[in-house]
Amino acid sequence: MRFPTRLLFVLLVLPYSAHAADDFTLSYWFGPPPRFTTLERYQEIQAANFNVALPAGGSMTVEQNRKMLDHCQAVGMKAIIMDPRMIYSIDGNPKNKQALDAIIKDYSDHPALLGYHIVDEPGAGAFKGLGDVVAYLKEKDPKHLAYINLLPTYARNFNVLGTKTYEEYVRKYVQIVKPSVISYDHYHFTNNGDGPEFFENLETVRKVSVETNVPFWNIVLAIQHGDYRNLNEHELRYEAMQTLAYGAKGLLWFTYWSPTESDKSFDWHHPLINADGSKDPHYHMVKKINAEVLAFADALKEAKSTAVRAPQNLDPPFTLGEFTGPDGHQMRFIASGDYKKEIAIPLAIPAENAERFDPFTRKWETIQGGSKAGKLHTTIDLPPGSAVLVRWR
Repeated sequence: MRFPTRLLFVLLVLPYSAHAADDFTLSYWFGPPPRFTTLERYQEIQAANFNVALPAGGSMTVEQNRKMLDHCQAVGMKAIIMDPRMIYSIDGNPKNKQALDAIIKDYSDHPALLGYHIVDEPGAGAFKGLGDVVAYLKEKDPKHLAYINLLPTYARNFNVLGTKTYEEYVRKYVQIVKPSVISYDHYHFTNNGDGPEFFENLETVRKVSVETNVPFWNIVLAIQHGDYRNLNEHELRYEAMQTLAYGAKGLLWFTYWSPTESDKSFDWHHPLINADGSKDPHYHMVKKINAEVLAFADALKEAKSTAVRAPQNLDPPFTLGEFTGPDGHQMRFIASGDYKKEIAIPLAIPAENAERFDPFTRKWETIQGGSKAGKLHTTIDLPPGSAVLVRWR
């Protein structure tokens, strides 16, 4: 079904490189339509610091998907394909298994394939059938992802979750479908202010993710449509940095290309790439943000998310994501809770020596400050919507 919030579904042309299971996924929903599926367009995507591609909305032919995969291979990216033969349950029907076998046969040999898109925003009633499909794909092609994107918290207002609570919805998904990743979309920047459930959604999905050891991806707003407003760079960065603070392993933008030609349900404005192929200002904004996201994600790659404190009722507002590094470092990812103005964060680090990560040089730098009672005291200024990563032993 279709929501007022349709979801979303990642520097230089480089030789092809694999996207490992523990790599951070940076992608989008709605890629270049078939007539724009050219090497130049995928060079443009990779130049914006994406590492995983998705096709245009709907499904593409085998030839079109293979062409996209070829271009991704050429620029060092991976891709998730959509195929109209995809099924949502097996139900003991040999023809359904044959459909999956045919899909696997047509794509599994391609080195740029990351996975197969199955369905978008299913209710809990579909989980049993989807679990069978995911299990079959894992059995026949264990190297590639079976991708499903979940509903957001506010879907409960439409009575489509199929469970009593949102947490039950996410838990049942993991228990029944047994996915490799939990993915969901949430858009909260409206013309009438900010939605109230952005952090609830992050907290709930993170909770299930940590408890079940299944990583999660968050799909955030980029395009103006319906009641969702046109975002500035601070707001876009805010969405990305809050997602990192909660320990996500993937960030996707809704949308890369404008859906205007194929989707008439909304008036679409300000994607990353307009319907005519021209770059919207959002392209350049997201390109910068993506570079920061990849740098932070690389610094946090082997770290474990241990706790999160959300910005509600804090002055100044900020989100504190706590991580433990594999080398014994304690790490704190501090994301500003204010996308309108700069804030100053006073820190008392329980060590006399600490470092701050520079996402532009990708180097750790010593934090200057005063030492008192074995603690390092300093103040860090955060521009609107931005973040800082610090560590110590």
